[in-house]
Amino acid sequence: MLESRIKLDIETLTMKLKLIFALLLLSTLPITAEEVADPCLKAADYKGCKEYQQQQAPGKVNVDTPNDHEYDPRSVRQQKIRGRYGRYITFTGITLNEYDGSPGRWNPGQPGRRECKTVYGFNNISKTTTCQQVGYVAPSFTPATPGGVERKRFRYQLDCQDMTFDRKGDFSGWGNKGWLNVSEDPTAETVAKRYCPVIDTLDKQNIVEDSEE
Repeated sequence: MLESRIKLDIETLTMKLKLIFALLLLSTLPITAEEVADPCLKAADYKGCKEYQQQQAPGKVNVDTPNDHEYDPRSVRQQKIRGRYGRYITFTGITLNEYDGSPGRWNPGQPGRRECKTVYGFNNISKTTTCQQVGYVAPSFTPATPGGVERKRFRYQLDCQDMTFDRKGDFSGWGNKGWLNVSEDPTAETVAKRYCPVIDTLDKQNIVEDSEE
């Protein structure tokens, strides 16, 4: 009886020693993860605090993407066409202009013709003949050009009756595009919707100022 009791006490003591050893071992290990408290929990403006905490690191500059479609409200004026106001608007605006590429072209040239001229000497005893090639064009090849999109400031002319517009210098790949429907350009469409209904209230075009732009 005494022997079994001593054996039980030894086993209990051994388990306690193992538990103490395990706790001591854990206390010496480095902390690999730690819960970070939310610094905004006690802030009066929780949303504003979170937005501030999420701002980009110091030293970085936040560059806004430029607007691809905009116009200068100060440039919007009535335009005098065929001696009258009330139908056309002129303004300056920025937009994206997509243009086509051109294919490569082969020019076979022209063979031309050979022309000769004979000059006779004294008493037709001698003669001299000279020849030359006339109208010859050498063969040539014009390489293809790629299409693309240009972001550019244009001078617009807008027809409030037909709802069409013309951009000066809008390259098409071959030449200028000419008159288009306002639905083709968000800049022209925005100006048409806003100013065509009140065209009579707009300032009239100053020819001298516009020619200096």
